[in-house]
Amino acid sequence: MGRQTPTAVQNFLSSVILPCLSLLLLPITASAVVTCMVWDKLFGDRRELRIGQITSEAQGCVVISGGRMSKGLTLARAFKRAGWKVIGVEEEGWGEYCPMRYSSAIDRFYILPIAAKSYQRYSKKLLSIAELHSATLFIPVSGAGSSVEDAKAAEEMFKATDGRCRTFIQDPETMEDLHDKDRFMALVHKLGLTIPSGKMVESVEEALLFLRNDEQFLEPKYILKCMGLDENRGDMTLYPLKGDDKDLSKTRSTLEYLKLKITKDCPYVFQEFIPGQEWCTHASVINGQITSFVTCPSNDMLMTYENSTTEEIGQRAETWTKTLLERLQEDPTPTGKPRNLTGHFSFDFILSTRNGEMYPIECNARVHTAVIMLPLSKIAGCYEDQPSVSRSILRPPANTSPRSWIYNDLIMRYLPVIVSSPETLEKIHPSLPACAIGIRSKAPTKPSEEPLIWRKDPTLVSDDWVPFVVLWHVYWPYLLLTRWWAGKKWTRLNVSTGRIFEA
Repeated sequence: MGRQTPTAVQNFLSSVILPCLSLLLLPITASAVVTCMVWDKLFGDRRELRIGQITSEAQGCVVISGGRMSKGLTLARAFKRAGWKVIGVEEEGWGEYCPMRYSSAIDRFYILPIAAKSYQRYSKKLLSIAELHSATLFIPVSGAGSSVEDAKAAEEMFKATDGRCRTFIQDPETMEDLHDKDRFMALVHKLGLTIPSGKMVESVEEALLFLRNDEQFLEPKYILKCMGLDENRGDMTLYPLKGDDKDLSKTRSTLEYLKLKITKDCPYVFQEFIPGQEWCTHASVINGQITSFVTCPSNDMLMTYENSTTEEIGQRAETWTKTLLERLQEDPTPTGKPRNLTGHFSFDFILSTRNGEMYPIECNARVHTAVIMLPLSKIAGCYEDQPSVSRSILRPPANTSPRSWIYNDLIMRYLPVIVSSPETLEKIHPSLPACAIGIRSKAPTKPSEEPLIWRKDPTLVSDDWVPFVVLWHVYWPYLLLTRWWAGKKWTRLNVSTGRIFEA
């Protein structure tokens, strides 16, 4: 079922009181910044270059989008440390006060038109920025709703610059095959790899027909995912609904009253529910060869990243990714063209507790937030196209500390320790009771939700600390207050991607 919409009082508390609270927390922020700088001064690796230490001519000019996202900021810092000129961009409505804009890693920053509203204006502005700065590389840090548009814009940019500006993203046809959940599953199945059963549906009647055609059609076994941008990702309701009649009356009623209706323009996917731990990966790939790889335990709203890359599950995920890439190289696009296998190939898996099989459930053909686990000083090298050079795969060191966001933890991890009652938490905001699950459960969870574990905030680094201050005391207060003033409510916030799930 969809998440509960907050009341007017709850919306006021979460959208007005939180920004006010951020002012009171400024001394803690200042202390964290000073501590980080002192620690780096005393114990930092002196061999690593810091932002501002580069004196030689830039190696090239890279355009990086996704200014509101932690992964975009991470890439910007990595390329600046490697001696690149870095141009940052973000869409209007999100980029005006985003952390990247205030980063010392950024040489120039631009606001783009919203791709979903006007692709032509978006791509034209992006191309003009690349030409103005003689960019030699474009890395789109796409959101879930702009991946296909970025693939098209990148292809146009490459052609318009006669190949002078490399673009680190798949061709549009391959992007659509990977981004579309139904097409991705069909592609993986065609390539001979195991997938969960499921089907895309474009109407309630089609959904009910699919469920009735199952041999045990009254057994709840499918979860429902919206193909578009919807906040129901964490909805683990099983369909058909338990205890339904042979006409599936309860199921029909639920499907008909979904907030986003099932239509041809807004299709949904039924996917077989696989019990087990969810895992996510990040991979940068050049011409079908992996250049960096990360594996982390995952969940429906991942805000804590723990490194499992060198563990057995990480090795299995990396092997699976290599196998898929090898088979994709032999598989042309739907129009018969060779695939461009340069870009990011990030996958979500479920490791089944029933049979130990690893099932792919989604492909995020874009930079994954798990890139924050990689060492900053080495990331830029993963994007250098040097065919004659034999390169090793960059992975996080085994002792890499978990990553999370300090003030997100304060609300979502530490508040439920103080206020342990789910009923009381729900009175504060409907999103909070879910945070108490890991604390109340006796079984260990992955990633760990234990409060007393050392974690690092990826936004805070000693040579670029301003974005950390901006994130908590400018960007989020601005978003919350402006949306509250406009009468909007939210059910969840994703600090890592700068995204608001509106009610």
